Amino acid sequence: MRRISTVFEIILSAILLVLGLFMLYEGSSNKSASEAAMLIGGAVCFTLSVMTLFSAVRSILWHRRMVRHSNHLDSAAAGHNRG
Repeated sequence: MRRISTVFEIILSAILLVLGLFMLYEGSSNKSASEAAMLIGGAVCFTLSVMTLFSAVRSILWHRRMVRHSNHLDSAAAGHNRG
């Protein structure tokens, strides 16, 4: 279940990143009617995407570390039972 939510976090982060960069680009151009709102919205989307991506990567690394730790404990237990 955790793996599905991590993939969802990565997809959400990518969407927010693209949306945030687009809004920042549109807000920085002088042709936009509501420049301040576009810049603030773009900054919020960009920040949320970075935070979500950081959380997803940290979750993936934690999961990999726990799997390695579990495998190490399993192999140690198997070696202990043989002798």
